[in-house]
Amino acid sequence: MCADRGDPPSCRARLKALVGVDWRAQASADWPAGVAAGIALAAPLVVGTVIGHPKAGASLTLPALLVVMPLPQKANLGERARRLGARTVAITLAGLYSFLVDARVWALVPAIAVAAAAGAVLPRVGNTLGLATVLVGISGPLEGFGIPALPQLAGSLWGAVLLLPLLPRRDSTTRPAPPPRAPARTRQDWLHAARLALLLATASATMAAVHRLSGQGHWLITGILLSLRPTPEATQAKARQRIVGNTLGGIAAALVLLTHPGPWPVTAIVAATSTLAYALRPANYLYWCLAFPLLLLLLTDFDRPTPWYTAAVRAGLVLVGAVVSVLASRWLWPPTQVLASAN
Repeated sequence: MCADRGDPPSCRARLKALVGVDWRAQASADWPAGVAAGIALAAPLVVGTVIGHPKAGASLTLPALLVVMPLPQKANLGERARRLGARTVAITLAGLYSFLVDARVWALVPAIAVAAAAGAVLPRVGNTLGLATVLVGISGPLEGFGIPALPQLAGSLWGAVLLLPLLPRRDSTTRPAPPPRAPARTRQDWLHAARLALLLATASATMAAVHRLSGQGHWLITGILLSLRPTPEATQAKARQRIVGNTLGGIAAALVLLTHPGPWPVTAIVAATSTLAYALRPANYLYWCLAFPLLLLLLTDFDRPTPWYTAAVRAGLVLVGAVVSVLASRWLWPPTQVLASAN
């Protein structure tokens, strides 16, 4: 029962807080960044389609998508360049590992857990290493390129080269700030990394056991990875945006798939969606959450037809991952102050 008995906070109030989001723009849009992202993601798809190798184009677009994911707004040019470089290294390592294990699903289980934990304590890498390990690992190595991890390195450099020239423009409009000192890792950070590794190892092992990790099951992994944060409050905020964004984004993806689009319509949709996502990201993170699931779905299945209901399955798995993250943040060794308030 979810009756409202006046005990703070009630189940109904928690449910309302979980799905309630702020839709208002909180800053101005960055259209140059949006246009650069649109070009970065669409150009490899165009080239791959023209030469008759759409999968090759998508394999270059996916690392570009990961490397140009939103950067901290207050980071100066040097810090942004270091983050882009760290992401490029992380994505390339994920490609190399994928080559070494050759799509062996069980070899991905420990790698996903270790990559996510490493990203949790390395802020310049962040979720990029975990996402790359999952998304590159399930697709396996691409033999047509001949050199291990070359698609990941080339795609990452392509995205970074397009994005980095925009950053001096931003710095020139504001007074350059001194580079921020890297914060020391706290006990809570290490506990968060361990919790993330445990959850992802359990989830990925479960999906591998039922032969779903290389199918739709990796979307559960993605939902946990992108929602779980060091504190319950931060986790709930991220999960709220993920639930709303992935639900609406999943509906949009289903509508797109209902039309059975070919590579050219999909390329146009990726270009438009990525332009809007990256341009509006500074205005509100929710806008990014609306577009990201559509981009991932279209890119991971770019070279093969996908039924419309796949979007619903994937959105549902991401939702489950977000809910699991919220529960874990409150019950799986939460911060000391949370334990005190719960007693």
